[in-house]
Amino acid sequence: KALGRPLHIDPNILKRASGLPSDVAGRGCTFYEHNNGGGKSWRKSVNWLAYDNQSVTTYAEYVTTVGPWWNDKISSMRCDDSSKVHCSAEVWRDDNRGGGDAIFWGTQGLLNLDRYGWNDTVSSYMVFCDRVK
Repeated sequence: KALGRPLHIDPNILKRASGLPSDVAGRGCTFYEHNNGGGKSWRKSVNWLAYDNQSVTTYAEYVTTVGPWWNDKISSMRCDDSSKVHCSAEVWRDDNRGGGDAIFWGTQGLLNLDRYGWNDTVSSYMVFCDRVK
């Protein structure tokens, strides 16, 4: 769950993070071609500072389009989660955050998207990692 950050963040406010904290570096989400983490995979780690307050700093990465090969082919995903860093992904059915969205959390573990009506429908996404202070 989000820890004090706005649920939706405008990608236009993202700022390149100058040196990610070691517990955030390399954190993010992995998307898979098939259910249960099968087939090809695509890892996306956070690199941008999105939000900062007294309790949490949020880092993000925005993918405006997954491209022709991955478009409408993502069937499962997993986001990192630990006691200090909680990652999530907001996904959209169309390029550039269009066509409706859903948010999936690292605490959910490996997710098969068909369970949520999202199998083979993702065309763009944002990955977030909330670092608890």
